[in-house]
Amino acid sequence: MQNFKFLGYRSAVVAQQPERISLADYYDPCGLRYKLIHLSVASVWCAPCNQETDAMVAAKAQLDSQGVAVLQALDDGPVQGTGATQSDLNRWITTHRSNFTEMLDPGLSQLAGFFDAAAVPWNCDLDPRTMEIIHDTTGWAGTVKVELAPAWAALPATPSYPLPSCN
Repeated sequence: MQNFKFLGYRSAVVAQQPERISLADYYDPCGLRYKLIHLSVASVWCAPCNQETDAMVAAKAQLDSQGVAVLQALDDGPVQGTGATQSDLNRWITTHRSNFTEMLDPGLSQLAGFFDAAAVPWNCDLDPRTMEIIHDTTGWAGTVKVELAPAWAALPATPSYPLPSCN
């Protein structure tokens, strides 16, 4: 996946101005910080997106212990097809008590080519050693464990090409 850049809040810590967050911030060729990157796209109007976000918030400690970096991009605000704003993102974080990185991708300005905008949530799992997509799907599986199971199963023990020395 290319190095998309978003405005948002690391660990959902709302500041006066959102900061620039790039996917490269999570690149970890030696797997020292992360074992998996879970990128989700949500919309305020989407009931499954709201359910999934609450489940991810509740599972955050477990995900941290497994080395999963959770990133979520808010696409639409309360009206389908209307891009999310900073105010929407701030309310989203407060409503869900988010505890992972939250970002804006209004109108899918970055991630439009990956899925149909009406099919949120979109979940994409990346290998942090290579930034390759190892699994993606639309919809919410109902539990975090079920949601991430295909990614864990598809994650190669070692990438298919050489990485920098990790000594």
